[in-house]
Amino acid sequence: MARILLRNARLLDPEAAEPRAASLLLEEGRVAALLGADASGAGDAVVIDLDGRPLAPGLIDLHWHGALPFTAPDSFADPLREASERRLAEGVTAFLPTTVVQPAAELAETVTRLAWTLGTERWPGAVPLGLHLEGPWISPDAAGAQPSDGIRPVDPGEAREILERGSGLVRMVTLAPEVPGAEALIEELGRREVVAALGHSRAAASQVERAIEAGARHVTHLWNAMSPLHHREPGLVGCALSDERLSFDLVCDGVHVDPRVVKIGFRAGPERLILITDRVEAVEAARIGGSMLREQGGAVRLADGRLAGSALVLDAALRNLRRFTNASLLESVKAATLRPARLLGLEAERGTFRPGARADLVFFDEAGRVLETWIAGECVYAVA
Repeated sequence: MARILLRNARLLDPEAAEPRAASLLLEEGRVAALLGADASGAGDAVVIDLDGRPLAPGLIDLHWHGALPFTAPDSFADPLREASERRLAEGVTAFLPTTVVQPAAELAETVTRLAWTLGTERWPGAVPLGLHLEGPWISPDAAGAQPSDGIRPVDPGEAREILERGSGLVRMVTLAPEVPGAEALIEELGRREVVAALGHSRAAASQVERAIEAGARHVTHLWNAMSPLHHREPGLVGCALSDERLSFDLVCDGVHVDPRVVKIGFRAGPERLILITDRVEAVEAARIGGSMLREQGGAVRLADGRLAGSALVLDAALRNLRRFTNASLLESVKAATLRPARLLGLEAERGTFRPGARADLVFFDEAGRVLETWIAGECVYAVA
């Protein structure tokens, strides 16, 4: 693989305070060095002058359902392969396929098949990094669109079996801290280096505090499927906004969370906010928990109007964050690169420009629209 010098970029380095003019030397699909903006050819490197174009690490989405909830387990490779290619247009180079609540036997089969698929397939573009289990250990009073027939307390034996079936590929589990057995499960997740995320919850702040002490580190889709903030009982929302031990993600589409409330989250935790899509696809004639889905007003809804996921793409979430909060392009990039990578413990490999990191890159225009996406030092998508 040829050495490549990306010269004179406006580097959106997630570990820097401000963008800067710089050049990036790539070798064997990885970042070899950061150089000055006017760096000349590095030996036999192919030189590409970016003329000040914004350059960022590839985007990472921690929460993507796609068409998986409506796909037979033996066909999971099809929607994942399609997403791997299609998500390049939104600058996504890695993502977590996310499950929904299912009864025990069905969830075990889903996790087994997904883990096998992730471990055996070769991906044409964006890479599924592992699994995000959204439930089943959530509050029935904060289910959102999750099927109620699969919600249950933690059974330690079942939880261990599901994690084992994941073959080390379960990266994140969303659970409610008030569910019986939650604290023990959080501790087990910590031993396995799996992110324990809190969500779909009506927990009191004291219950959230105990979950944090047990090892919970993150909050899933802040404000959605959880009790609202109250001045005498802050609950999960209040803990997420005030406790610096927690990062939190949100669906920044202007539907799931009002833009003014997005601004509150950004101001409360600008260094802890992560952008996700929670995207659901192929909803025509699809059902969750027996209820028909439809796409309406930029989101996916059940027949009764409840939100059941988004129609969002991740680069649009970055632009929305800028529009809702006056965040800079660099600030929005941090929320979809370094922070999700760091939460997963992958910041040496992804989400940064550190020497040795994968050369997964996104070239933006000044408005934050994706122009090109690179995987391992090769251009795999360019806008027409």
